Amino acid sequence: MYTLHESNSGLTDVATEGAGRIVVVVPTPELPPAFDTDRIAIQFEDGRIDYYADAQWSARLDDLVHDVFIERAQRKLPGAIVGKPGLVPAANYRLAVTVTDFGPVYKASPDMPPRLDAGLSLTVIELPQEMVRAQFTVKKTAAASANRLGTVTNELKSLLHSVFDEALEKAAPYITEPQTIVRSN
Repeated sequence: MYTLHESNSGLTDVATEGAGRIVVVVPTPELPPAFDTDRIAIQFEDGRIDYYADAQWSARLDDLVHDVFIERAQRKLPGAIVGKPGLVPAANYRLAVTVTDFGPVYKASPDMPPRLDAGLSLTVIELPQEMVRAQFTVKKTAAASANRLGTVTNELKSLLHSVFDEALEKAAPYITEPQTIVRSN
């Protein structure tokens, strides 16, 4: 099994201490239809999609991407409480993530190292007004150093983390203390 998590990661418990802090929720990201599985997809330049034989992610890809994005957001937005809807106090912002590109892309056949693609669209939405504060698209491509599944998934994980980090750095200036911040009594 392969994962997108860091080896020492884990979601931080965020359901406490919302008083006086910015609260950000991240709903489950949207992924292309062929990626709503735990199977590891491979793509071809002609648009075909297949899956590595007997290889799978440690969970459904949408769940993995969701958890990893929240982990990255907790690191990149240290002044904010970041979590899943329903697990955090009333939110000031929602980060809507759409994964636009993800995975190895082979030319005609999977016998040479693939190109790795990772990309997303991130929308910063201020709540409760549902006002779009910003929207960013980030896409990165890299050549895999080898055509071994472990190498491809590890390098893909690094590329995805880089895309997430860049998108969060762009979004951070728009995630500011709102006029009505969450307060507890």
